[in-house]
Amino acid sequence: MILNRRVALGGTQLDSLDSRIVIRSIDTGIPHESISAENRMSGWGQRVTGQHWETLEVAVTWAMDIPKKQLATRQAVYEKVCKWALNRGWLTVNYLSGRRMYVDKVVLPSAGDLWQWTSEFTIIFRAYNVPFWQEATPTTGSGDSGTVLLEGCGGNYQAPLDFTFENTGEADIDSLTVSAGGRTVTFASLGLAPEAVLSFEHGTDGLLRIMIGDESAYGKYSGDDDLIIEPGDNYVTFESDGTGELTVSHYGRFI
Repeated sequence: MILNRRVALGGTQLDSLDSRIVIRSIDTGIPHESISAENRMSGWGQRVTGQHWETLEVAVTWAMDIPKKQLATRQAVYEKVCKWALNRGWLTVNYLSGRRMYVDKVVLPSAGDLWQWTSEFTIIFRAYNVPFWQEATPTTGSGDSGTVLLEGCGGNYQAPLDFTFENTGEADIDSLTVSAGGRTVTFASLGLAPEAVLSFEHGTDGLLRIMIGDESAYGKYSGDDDLIIEPGDNYVTFESDGTGELTVSHYGRFI
């Protein structure tokens, strides 16, 4: 039986593990935010001095339609679900079409007294590195004329920009500047050979990696910490001392 509410981890649906699994509820959560503030000298009010998105928790509550006297079977299904949950990876929910969350930590429920056949079990899936639901498919664009339009970037909150730059000329490229969303990154002494590719991309851990092939190019980079853009249309501009093609991509984030 295909349930109205379905959740998958790493592409495997929870209810596909056993036909007697029933998903009771799915709470897709909202990112946890910490705020720091200082009192104003006027005697009332505060001034916000910082904010930080910390974690996102998704709670999945399930039960099993197995008679209470079949304790061994109930235990086996419980352990099968725990094994599934500990695989981690990308979490998807059927009614959040085109979105996913990368799970960094799982909190498992106790089996409790399995004689209680109406018992429910809640699994907490937690994202630490990127505490947002993200688009599964990015908005992309490319160009070789100095400006690339990213049209209709998704999500409802700002997110970092990824890009690759390929040397399509016949001489090495040493300098490159890329700007978007009011921010700029600059590269010097690249030594980017013809047909070589510079990548400026974020992994599932949210960390920025700057590579030329298998080698780090982080030491050749300066400027802003990242290129952050908003949902909607965005223009990305670039300039280099040679001929190249810039390919940009953006995974929308949701709060």
